[in-house]
Amino acid sequence: MDDKGKLTIDRLREGKDTLKLTLSGDLDIKTAPQLKNFIESLITEGDINLKLDLSRLSYLDSSGFTVLVDATRRTKAIKGNLDLSNLPPWMTEFFDMSALER
Repeated sequence: MDDKGKLTIDRLREGKDTLKLTLSGDLDIKTAPQLKNFIESLITEGDINLKLDLSRLSYLDSSGFTVLVDATRRTKAIKGNLDLSNLPPWMTEFFDMSALER
């Protein structure tokens, strides 16, 4: 089975206030809306401190990057936090050129 174009989101509660999301697969124009909607639903439910583990992403395009930037801004605006962790080496250039902190 070809997993290209698919995004899997696994979640794990870390302590009382943080939800860890592990992203696997591709974060691109096809799957970015899925992540955006998922994060919005978490925020609506009260989860405003999120940790995104990106170590299992195989692809990231500008659409996916935009979702990550917007989610970071959104959580900060409501006094929450979105922490990006375990960026694969090939992905660091995206973030080195941006205002996002790792």
